[in-house]
Amino acid sequence: MTRRNLLRRLGTVFLASLAGVGIYCAASLLPRPPRKVFLKGKDFQGKKLLVGEDFFLVRQGEKILAFSRTCPHLGCRVTYDPGKKIFVCPCHQSRFALTGKYLAGPAKKDLRPLKIQKTEGGYILEIPA
Repeated sequence: MTRRNLLRRLGTVFLASLAGVGIYCAASLLPRPPRKVFLKGKDFQGKKLLVGEDFFLVRQGEKILAFSRTCPHLGCRVTYDPGKKIFVCPCHQSRFALTGKYLAGPAKKDLRPLKIQKTEGGYILEIPA
């Protein structure tokens, strides 16, 4: 193998790996599809609040609201305080009403609403990735 052939092969390997890194970076910039969660209607029947791993479901009369449990401040998992009937972030004590509206604390935005769709057997939630 001559020096010229070796440099040609090394250049080809370098350019191929550079192209692979570029494709990987471009793919990571594409938006991911939302995760869909199916909830059976009987799981939420007769309840005013359902706390899931990544979401809250709140019944207000005939209307059902869905919110992300991720705090808009730094991304901590928001919990429900049954005594005060509000959502509270355990990290920095941001508080949110049952409508998802910001009440107090360092988070200056409301809880992120989630898309909810009623089906025959229950509800389908779309949770962003």
